[in-house]
Amino acid sequence: MINLVLRLLITMAALKVADLLLPNFNLHGGLRPLIRFSIVLGLMNWLVKPIMVFFSVPLIIVSIGLFYLIINALVIYFTSLVIPNVMTATSAGIFLGSILVSIFHWLLTVLFRVREKD
Repeated sequence: MINLVLRLLITMAALKVADLLLPNFNLHGGLRPLIRFSIVLGLMNWLVKPIMVFFSVPLIIVSIGLFYLIINALVIYFTSLVIPNVMTATSAGIFLGSILVSIFHWLLTVLFRVREKD
């Protein structure tokens, strides 16, 4: 349970860093919309992303894994559609934001030694 809460906090921090660093990736509202967005993003990563990866394996192989970055951006975009009025971003902002969120999420996960399965 603590692992789940820690992963949620890491996702929230990663989203906030992307919000602060990128001018065309904006999160609106306060803490509650950020928590909701992080929870839905986690659910989308758990439910939708594996399906998208499964059906796009040939594209991932042909692009030497670069299509995976587009899948990450699509997951953030779909999350913004599920929870409206929380995020406004351009296409480039979503793409760069997904890269920044992924990198920062990975760094914090390594720093706090969060395990994948608990």
